[in-house]
Amino acid sequence: MDFKILLKEFFYDGGWMVPVIGGLGMLARIMIDPRKHSLFLMLKRILSAAIFSGIAWFVLNGAPFSDFTKAICYGIIGVVSPEIINGIVALGKKFEKNPEKFIKK
Repeated sequence: MDFKILLKEFFYDGGWMVPVIGGLGMLARIMIDPRKHSLFLMLKRILSAAIFSGIAWFVLNGAPFSDFTKAICYGIIGVVSPEIINGIVALGKKFEKNPEKFIKK
C-alpha cells in the first residue's frame, strides 16, 4: 500500500488518536509510579509511547478484530514501550557480540 494513502487514512480515520492513547497510557504509568521522574524523562517516555502506539496502528490497522481490542493493544503498547525499547537494545547488543548465533549458515 502507498505511504501517502496510509497517512491520509491515519488522519481521516482517527489514527491520530492512537499516539494520544499510547501517550496517555504512559502518563498514567508515570503518575502511579512512586519514584520521582525528571521532566525530561517523563517527556521522553511519553513521546516513545506515542511513537510505538503509532507504529502499532500501522501494523494493526487492517487486522480483522474489533476496534476496542485494537485500542487496548495501543494502550498496552504505550505503557510497556520502555521495556520494548530496552529489549530491542539488549537484543541488538547480543547480536553485535555474537552475530553467528542469530544467523545460521
